[in-house]
Amino acid sequence: MKKIGIALLSIAVLSLIVAVPVFSNNYAYNFEKGAAGWEATGMWHIVNEKSHYKNANSGVSSFWYGNELTGNYDSGTANSGRLISPPINLKYSTNSSLTFWYWYQTESMGKIYDQRFVQIREVGNIEWEDLGQLYDDQMGQWLQKNYDISKYNGKVVEISFYFDMSDELANDYRGWYIDDVEIQVEKN
Repeated sequence: MKKIGIALLSIAVLSLIVAVPVFSNNYAYNFEKGAAGWEATGMWHIVNEKSHYKNANSGVSSFWYGNELTGNYDSGTANSGRLISPPINLKYSTNSSLTFWYWYQTESMGKIYDQRFVQIREVGNIEWEDLGQLYDDQMGQWLQKNYDISKYNGKVVEISFYFDMSDELANDYRGWYIDDVEIQVEKN
């Protein structure tokens, strides 16, 4: 009886150890091996060498907000979608930053139509906070963007790329691609 109890206790302890998440200092996502824990709503999905609308900053894969059948994000109605990162541990960080590459083609480069937001929230919160809205940037080429996210040090956060077309008009453009997302974390 004693050996069975010890064996069950060992299994329970081993299960507990396996269930505890392990976080690294840096997080890098190039989407070459799939979604890697990212969640996607709306038209967000991974494109690769098999897609007619492939477009990547590096390698052959990226996330794209667009429709594989039409090559644009026109659904006939207004729509939106969110691309959400896996949890990112900033609990012991002293300095942290978000860097990513993106490519887009939308109705305009302005702030009003076909809006592109980079957002962040603490895991467990419902509301997102804007890191920034992308606008007045060059269309049709890969661009890199950086955000200091150090104000979230001490927390576990998620990053979001949110696309909102605002209305059902003039949406026959390619859309928005995201690639090579990196969160750099400096610790004591």
